[in-house]
Amino acid sequence: MRFQVPQFVDIEDKIIGPFTLRQFLTYVVAAMLLVPVYIYSDLSLFITIALPILGIAAVFAHLKIYGRTFSQVTFSAISYASKGQLYIWRRLKNSPLKIIDDEWDAARASAAADRESASLSSIAQSLETTGNVSKQDADDPLVV
Repeated sequence: MRFQVPQFVDIEDKIIGPFTLRQFLTYVVAAMLLVPVYIYSDLSLFITIALPILGIAAVFAHLKIYGRTFSQVTFSAISYASKGQLYIWRRLKNSPLKIIDDEWDAARASAAADRESASLSSIAQSLETTGNVSKQDADDPLVV
């Protein structure tokens, strides 16, 4: 083997205790948000505010959806929702179809008449023979 290929590239290194650098920084940001609340409020208000913030920080630090972090999924969802959507075809409810010319209308009417005149047995026969139906009598090559 000429080259040594690294394995487990997608696994982040544990840098600070059991946390990766990204997880640790997420908890640091949450703590920085909670320090002023702890200093300027009483304990019950601090606990009321700290629990949701720490819960959200834990979700952002640890949750992965299909191998992507929750912050990446959230960013993708926000960018998808904020950009314009491209509609290739959108049917309007009250817009009637417009016929371009009379020849096309006549061809459509004759095709509808042909469909109505086709009997159920001929349709069944064409389905059974995969469309190879001849309405003329043919000579049998085996009969002499």
